[in-house]
Amino acid sequence: MSNTKKSTPKIHNDAEIQRLQSLLQEKEEITKKAQLDYINLKTDFDFLVRQTQQKEHSLHQDILIKVIKKLLPFIEDLRKSLIHLTDQQKADPLGGGVQIIYNKFISALAEFQVFPIESEGLEPNTFFHEPVSIQPTENKKLKGKIIQVFEQGFYYKNGEEKMVILPSKVVIGS
Repeated sequence: MSNTKKSTPKIHNDAEIQRLQSLLQEKEEITKKAQLDYINLKTDFDFLVRQTQQKEHSLHQDILIKVIKKLLPFIEDLRKSLIHLTDQQKADPLGGGVQIIYNKFISALAEFQVFPIESEGLEPNTFFHEPVSIQPTENKKLKGKIIQVFEQGFYYKNGEEKMVILPSKVVIGS
């Protein structure tokens, strides 16, 4: 047994060390660039997803309002029919049926966050009410207030935000 050790050649060549350090630095720069590119792409993608969701919600809201605007004249006709029914006609099955249909329409609108605008007895609000006439009233408490709803208005409630779909056409007491 001889005591011969195989020695592995040690690379202490400065040129070789410089080349390896340069190669390592180049790979680190490629890695950093790839990481930055990934972060930028992820940010762009997240922005696009948010923007698409907002547009989708806005489109859904626009379609809902467009359909409801088409239904509102029918609901208004039912409301006016109910106003002009006598007590005897209201007790009749046909009058009761009109009331049921009107109530179902109002309930269905509420499911879509669409509500009638409260008007009678209130002061006119230019956001919700459109005065169509002024009528003298003997009741001093009703002067300057809404005494009659000519056409029912509706608004869409989105969280705390209220958007008028159709303003109430009202008569104001003077």
